Amino acid sequence: MYGVIKRNNISNRKVWLRRRRTLLFGFLLLIFLVMFSIIFITKTVTAERNMDRMKMVTSVQIKKGDTLWSIASSYITDEYNDIDDYIEEIKISNGLTSDMIHAGNYIIVPYYDDSLN
Repeated sequence: MYGVIKRNNISNRKVWLRRRRTLLFGFLLLIFLVMFSIIFITKTVTAERNMDRMKMVTSVQIKKGDTLWSIASSYITDEYNDIDDYIEEIKISNGLTSDMIHAGNYIIVPYYDDSLN
């Protein structure tokens, strides 16, 4: 009977060590996955332009039904944060004090384009 108890203790110890090893491996895997996720989640992606961008202007004839918003949405480029700021720049460029524009008139519209250099 003494041999059976000893064998059970050895068997229980092996099971305990196997469980401990599995838990340790799982814990290390979890830590690795958390670190890996943090690295990729906090990465900021920035795109670089190969060419210099130049600010240009174009003259646009206002058609019936055109609004500053519709014209701005056609010409806005990535350099502008939002369309409201862009519309404000169009108004300043043309000396406008309101959003009213009239068909047949011309306005200048600034935009950015790749330079020819």
